[in-house]
Amino acid sequence: MLVVDDEPLVRRSMVSAVQSLGYEAVAASSAEEALERLAEESFHAGLFDVRLPGLSGVDLLGQALERFPELAVVMLTGVGESSVALECLDLGARGYLLKPLDLAFLTWALNDAIALRALLVERNRLAVGGGPSEEVS
Repeated sequence: MLVVDDEPLVRRSMVSAVQSLGYEAVAASSAEEALERLAEESFHAGLFDVRLPGLSGVDLLGQALERFPELAVVMLTGVGESSVALECLDLGARGYLLKPLDLAFLTWALNDAIALRALLVERNRLAVGGGPSEEVS
């Protein structure tokens, strides 16, 4: 899972939380670094901060999903702006959480996002003529 936040303490906390849920985590401190990581490695999911210096988290979301449409992204923010939340969801974010993060909400959002991703991957595979998979992870 790719964790993107410009604040070192928050980023480390999010990585620890993700790891405590049993996921592997790779951290990036900017949208630009995140795009580099996405180009180098394969990720199933991401946690992106909305407000990042330079390219915003919303812009990162759009570019990431344009290149990797099956990526399950949950957006994070310290400011509850409904217009930004709607924009993120319209762009394809699977969730939108407010900081400070509650581990129960994070668990639910990540599990839900990854389950939706698995359905999307299976649907896309079937659409290109593949038979049903023996196992969906």
